[in-house]
Amino acid sequence: PKERLFATLDRQPVDRIPVAQPLQTGTVELMKSCNAYWPQAHSDPELMAALAYEAYKVIGFESVRVPFDINMESEAMGCVLNFAAGSNKGLDIQPPVKTPPMTGPDDFENVIDPDPYKDGRMPVILKAIKILKKMVPDTIPIFSLVVGPFMVAGQVRGVDAFMRELMRKPECCVNVIERAHKACLNFALAQAEAGSDCIVIADATASPDLISPLQFEKYAKPYTKDICDKIPIRSILHICGKAHSILAHMSEVTSGISIDSSVDIAEAKGKVGENTAVCGNVDVNTVLLFGDPPDVEAAVKTCIDKRVDLLTTSCGIPSVVPTANLKAMVEAGKKYGAKT
Repeated sequence: PKERLFATLDRQPVDRIPVAQPLQTGTVELMKSCNAYWPQAHSDPELMAALAYEAYKVIGFESVRVPFDINMESEAMGCVLNFAAGSNKGLDIQPPVKTPPMTGPDDFENVIDPDPYKDGRMPVILKAIKILKKMVPDTIPIFSLVVGPFMVAGQVRGVDAFMRELMRKPECCVNVIERAHKACLNFALAQAEAGSDCIVIADATASPDLISPLQFEKYAKPYTKDICDKIPIRSILHICGKAHSILAHMSEVTSGISIDSSVDIAEAKGKVGENTAVCGNVDVNTVLLFGDPPDVEAAVKTCIDKRVDLLTTSCGIPSVVPTANLKAMVEAGKKYGAKT
């Protein structure tokens, strides 16, 4: 599986499509089966590794992936998170940002330039990667997450204020983005050193649903590309939403792009060309969440018919998706994904 994934991202021939999961894998059913629950598994490296391993062991994904939330960098930079969010006190909800460290566009007094080996939960993720390196066979790739600098900047400033200032005071936003970029790059390099096989960069805030393609090209793309260029391992870029207008830009960042279900795989393939691996995009919010195994199998076949390069989900897996549907996805991918 690791060789198959690497060959896919390097645009080399493979025997079949990889069925790996570079996006969030923690579900309540998996938590129960390995006794590693949120929110504790967000902060305990042993629990984090155990829950990540369960997605490989039980579902059959050809990979493992840590962590499960998107606030490691922002927390280490000074954001306060709510680990007990929702009616189940964080069991089925990823911890959101409760309070950003910035109260104004130039207020950096409480913003930290984090050391990935010391600050926030960054050391937890690094330790979980090292634990997984010993747990999983060497044939199974380890994915780890870095949140895109543009998104981290929005979290640190406060997304609403950041988006307004992007229109009115863009130079202030650039200052935050540059601080975030430094934190993200250092964290990515530390993950590679810890044993990660592939860095996944997720940047929901950089979606065309929120900013224009010109803003993406100026404020998000160069910082993310710099990370991909400087890390010594492979990378995949995931952008949520209707990313049609930035697909070409995404393909210039790295050789693997992950797309949401709102983007047609065939259209994406046509726009990015054969030098980019398109990853996706079984819909997590309809088919996997509310469908049944036959629905999942049909969705997988559609992805394969449209020439997807790496079969995965459209976004991070919601924590209440049933294991049966995820197993059906993996089984169908292996059944129908053979290259002829």
